[in-house]
Amino acid sequence: MIQEIKEYDSDTCSEIGIRIQDIRESRHMKAIELASYLGIGKNQMSRIESGKANCTIPQLYCIAQILDCSADFLLFGEEHMNYSPEMVELVNNLKMVTGRIEGEIKNSLLKTTNQKR
Repeated sequence: MIQEIKEYDSDTCSEIGIRIQDIRESRHMKAIELASYLGIGKNQMSRIESGKANCTIPQLYCIAQILDCSADFLLFGEEHMNYSPEMVELVNNLKMVTGRIEGEIKNSLLKTTNQKR
């Protein structure tokens, strides 16, 4: 359940723009390239990233796909997925099993390496 609803303001717009810019740069993409995908000019892309202009929902949808990140992350700075207790238990069990398998593989490789010596 959401405990607090934050208003969309200029700070929120700036935070979203900064996240878009940070992710774009981490993907080694130029602003003009992203702008081109979105069908907007370099100046408009700059205004979105600086928080001086809002991006539209269709633009946000495309940005998330182009930058290979979630719109949830772009909007909020974190994933806001709600998982059922069953799903959390399943993921934890998978992590445990994966850890065991990795350990067994490492042990097997060590034995093989030691046998070759």
